[in-house]
Parts: sequence; structure tokens; C-alpha cells
Amino acid sequence: MMAAIATLVAGVVLGYLGQRSRMCFVGGIRDFMLVRDRYLLRGLIAFGVTAWLAFPLMTAIGAPGVGPFGASDVVTVILTACGGFGVGYISTLANGCPFRQHVLAAQGVISSAAYLAGFLAGALIFHAWAAPLLLRLLPAWG
Repeated sequence: MMAAIATLVAGVVLGYLGQRSRMCFVGGIRDFMLVRDRYLLRGLIAFGVTAWLAFPLMTAIGAPGVGPFGASDVVTVILTACGGFGVGYISTLANGCPFRQHVLAAQGVISSAAYLAGFLAGALIFHAWAAPLLLRLLPAWG
């Protein structure tokens, strides 16, 4: 029960901050490249600095498998990079990052809700069909 309450509180706080700041990584890069506006780019920079500080800290306190290269095998790293590229590319085509799409869907934007429905359907399809297939093809992986 405590985990559910903590998750709800964290979601409300992050949602409020995301809505107020208009944070969007894709939009920040887009605005900087097109009109040299750095406002939205601050969120991406803050995220990078936080990750730069948090990953070594988590590794120092002994959290296993933390960081972008927490997995030891090359296949996992390559599949993670390909998945990240796919999400980034599709999100760019959808005119925003998944975080921003969540915020816009909560504000009632129908196209963002449709994006999230597709995002969640893709996750269901992956876990129902692609993950078991990958586990059969890469037996040492599971």
C-alpha cells in the first residue's frame, strides 16, 4: 500500500512540474535548432546533469545494474540502444517526447491520448510476443 501511495504522490508532483515547465526533450532540441531558443533545452540539460550525478552515486551505494550500461552483455546494450532510438524517432514524428505526450493527454489533447494508446499497445505487443521470442532466440539472456 505504501508503494502505491508513494507512486501516486511522485506522479502528481512530476505531472505538475511537467505541466508547469512544458518540459519536452524533443521540443527543446527542435526549438534550439530552429530558432536558438534555449528555454525547453534546460529540461534536457537538467536531466543529463541529474543522470551524470545519480548513476555514479547509485553505483557507489551498491545498486546492481544501474546506469546506461548496467547490463554486462553486448546484446542487451545493443537492443536497448535500438529500442531507445526507435522510441525517440517515433516520438519525434509525433511532435514530442513520451513525457510531454503524457502531460498533454492529461490536459485533454486527443492526439496525445491516441499516441499514448499506441505506445501502451506497443508495450503489450512487445511483452506478449517479442520478449518470449527474444528469450527463445537468446537463451543465455533469460
